[in-house]
Amino acid sequence: MDGVAEQWLFQRGRGYHFALIIFCLSTLSCFVSAAVNPTDLSALNALSSAWGANTLKWTAGDPCTNKWQGVYCDVTNTKVVSLSLSSSSIVGTIPAAIGSFSGLQRLDLSFNSRLQGPIPPEIGKLTTLLELNIQSCALAGLIPPALGNLKSLTFLALNNNQLTGEIPYLIGGLQNLHWFDVASNNLTGRLPVSSMNSDGVGLDTMALCEHFHLNNNSFSGGIPSELGAPPNGSPPKLTKLKHLLFESNQLTGSIPDSLANLTSLEILSLSNNQLSGPIPASLTRLATAPGSKLQQLLLGHNQFTGTIPNLTPPVAGALGLLVVDFSYNSFDPQPFPSWPQLASNITTLYMEQTNLVGNFSEEILSHRTLQTLWARNNSLNGTLYIPASVGPNLQVVSLQSNQFGSVVRRPSSTNLSKVDFQLSDNPVCNPDDPFRPATPCGAISGIPPWTSPPGACGAPTCSNGFTFNTQNSGNCNCVDPFHVTLECRRPTFSRFTDELMERLRVSLRNELGLENQQVMVERAMFTSDGRADIDINFFGVDGASQPDKDTMLNITHSLKGDAQLPSLSGFKPYILRSVEASDLLLGHKNHLGPGAIAGIVLGVFAIVSAVGIYAILQKRRAQRMKHKAHPFAHWGIGDGEKDVAAPQMHGVQWFSFAEIKKATNHFSVENEIGEGGYGKVYAGVLASGERVAVKRAAKDSMQGAEEFKNEIELLSRVHHKNLVMLTGYCYDKGEQMLVYEFMANGTMREWLSGKKSYPLDWSKRLSIAIGSARGLAYLHEMANPPIVHRDIKSSNILLDDKHIAKVADFGLSKLAPDGADGHIETTEVKGTLGYLDPEYYMTQKLSEKSDVYSFGVVLLELLTSKAPISHGKFIVREMKVAYAEEGMDGLEPILDPSVHESSPQDLQRFVDLAFVCTEDRGADRPTMNEVVKALEALAQHNKAKAKVSALATDETWLQDVYGDDAGYSQDHTGGIKSSFQYSGGYTPHIPEPK
Repeated sequence: MDGVAEQWLFQRGRGYHFALIIFCLSTLSCFVSAAVNPTDLSALNALSSAWGANTLKWTAGDPCTNKWQGVYCDVTNTKVVSLSLSSSSIVGTIPAAIGSFSGLQRLDLSFNSRLQGPIPPEIGKLTTLLELNIQSCALAGLIPPALGNLKSLTFLALNNNQLTGEIPYLIGGLQNLHWFDVASNNLTGRLPVSSMNSDGVGLDTMALCEHFHLNNNSFSGGIPSELGAPPNGSPPKLTKLKHLLFESNQLTGSIPDSLANLTSLEILSLSNNQLSGPIPASLTRLATAPGSKLQQLLLGHNQFTGTIPNLTPPVAGALGLLVVDFSYNSFDPQPFPSWPQLASNITTLYMEQTNLVGNFSEEILSHRTLQTLWARNNSLNGTLYIPASVGPNLQVVSLQSNQFGSVVRRPSSTNLSKVDFQLSDNPVCNPDDPFRPATPCGAISGIPPWTSPPGACGAPTCSNGFTFNTQNSGNCNCVDPFHVTLECRRPTFSRFTDELMERLRVSLRNELGLENQQVMVERAMFTSDGRADIDINFFGVDGASQPDKDTMLNITHSLKGDAQLPSLSGFKPYILRSVEASDLLLGHKNHLGPGAIAGIVLGVFAIVSAVGIYAILQKRRAQRMKHKAHPFAHWGIGDGEKDVAAPQMHGVQWFSFAEIKKATNHFSVENEIGEGGYGKVYAGVLASGERVAVKRAAKDSMQGAEEFKNEIELLSRVHHKNLVMLTGYCYDKGEQMLVYEFMANGTMREWLSGKKSYPLDWSKRLSIAIGSARGLAYLHEMANPPIVHRDIKSSNILLDDKHIAKVADFGLSKLAPDGADGHIETTEVKGTLGYLDPEYYMTQKLSEKSDVYSFGVVLLELLTSKAPISHGKFIVREMKVAYAEEGMDGLEPILDPSVHESSPQDLQRFVDLAFVCTEDRGADRPTMNEVVKALEALAQHNKAKAKVSALATDETWLQDVYGDDAGYSQDHTGGIKSSFQYSGGYTPHIPEPK
């Protein structure tokens, strides 16, 4: 029975019915032959033995078809792709058998406080793993170096455990990782970088990483300069790094200048270490450079000397810093800096015990955005002037333990009642002075916790973990909520207010797609090291019950991991520190009360009733499943179209609109990764943890039901390792969407334009040419029926996590012709400027040779790294004219230097192939199969160089080009995060120049 049916039964007091059904079924021999493969089944049985089947709520039968709690399978129900067992009350250790799954992509064991022992190195065998999340448990021991084998991993969170020892340098081999969190453990040793080992890997080689959360450990030694710049003078690799959290460790030495190369940094937190020396000018440039993204610079509680840097933004009104902390350092005596008055967006300024002397400028107290100023324990003196207009957001001015002799309010000073001025231990607060200001001189009480204001029902007392939902004014009962604690590691605010907490509540409601009465922020407080702990309760749609299981899983999945909901900007980075899972989430709601006993006594009557209810629910579920299996059965109704029979699909899944909406974060702007004539493309994460690209048709480009069905049938038959695979589709709520696999390494155009971490050498360029040529040849000659792509270009050639090229975007595709002349008559010429076949444009006759022309342009891009049309020059004409005049010498200024790694003979053959593909007449061009054979011959000449290239970067693409599987394949290895764009197409108005 699914979670919705289970909730329905218990909410209506019919627990005994359900209990009797379970009792009756459990007496039967219900073990069936499992569809899931034996390897995965054996691994699940090992986990069940280690942790207890009752704890996991794993019943008999097949894990996939019976939907075991937390077990998610692929569309064929033969392979486990995700284990989501967070907050499952697991007791014990992680068995070695967990490394036996054949295709696991997501493993989440978080929030099991009694899950202890070491991380088994066998996890390193899960080479298909994309996410590994074991936070907030009781793990101990070392981080196994074998985790460095998880080359596809994008997310690694081991924070809030009891891990010891050093970070193994082999972690640096995780080239696709973008979230690395080992905070709040007992880790020691130096931070590993590539120069410290013969393998040349370390934190500095994790080129795609955006988050380094290493705070609250005991790391020692200096901050390696390699994090900002490799020692060999190569370009910095960590160009995507946003959060560098190293606070609360034992780091020593100075801040290396090279950190200024981390131009994507939003938070640099080095507080609570033993760093020394002056703050380098390079760091000042990083914070103040035009376009700087740095929002928080946290350097407090170190041993820095010299002067406090001038952080004046270069342009008035620039974003600039929001939070700055220089407190408790050993700076030279100096006046209070003037630059904060010019930092137009600063909210929090910490200048405690920084050796400030002299007068205090009152202008800072009128700042528009400033909330908190702490400058206590300094030697500021003279008169403290309160300006006529205090800043509208100012809440705390902490100036105690200075030398102020008097306080003067300017006439008509406003907003003073909401500002907490703290002046104790100043001469103005002399207890013998009868004119001293009473309130500012009072004792400092600290920042009190915030609690939710009582609702219309007041504040009733609840017990046993129950609470009152202040957002549900129509019901004053105590409720058992789904309770989580959000830890904001580096908040940009310094005081809790009702307005701030309401903004958080509304943001959570909107981001999670909940109703207003389902979200309540209960309390919030600051920790001693400046973090904010915020307790949040979630309720069912009625606001007076627990949320259902699916809702709780969605909340946990959305708040946990690297999603970092976009509207929670002032609370980032955050983690889900604790989850108090309800019985429903854990699957424990099976205890029997008096109703169950009565049901047993009633006997046969109760059994008959239970079976009746069960049959009704099963019928409803069957209807839902039938709709999933045959969603086309009701297409067109109400739209003037006839019913359309279900398409004949091959391994393609149907998704509801609600599923896609949840996967794409409500089609948020942050998830948008492309746009074309067809519509927009969004990054998404399915409930199983699989990352996908969702292509959503715009209203003006939607097809009829019959046409869309035909397209899905066509795409579902296209299976080749060099083609981006269609995962599923959605035709629901008036929407048409296609769901594709995600690609890890972006587009060929991005690599050629230098946007990626290293330039493409000749071997990689040849590999891309061969892979994309094979994919296109498959469409022309082996797809059933054959397909003309019609929009081949470098931005439609994508690279997966193994650097294998795949052709994408069949939105403009046409079935290949089967007529005598091999042409398709078209009424509208479509394609992309620079790639369009001139013969196709002039005659409006499309053929497979039109794709060959476009592919020839792609080959020229690989030779030159230039776009097809650049600065008014057309690459085909430019190269052919230069070659006609001076041969290969004429091409020398145009070719990319890397192509000279090939032999002159092979380079000549590659140029000749590109030129013949771009002949004016289609009849003079080769077929794609002939192109593949020519490129494969060049690859054999290049094999030795390719192996050297692979050793220097990533050898996984070698087998694709040189292995035994060089022919057509059915392999569909999924990718991960990508910046590629699907395009819709371009309708040109003039023929391409030649």
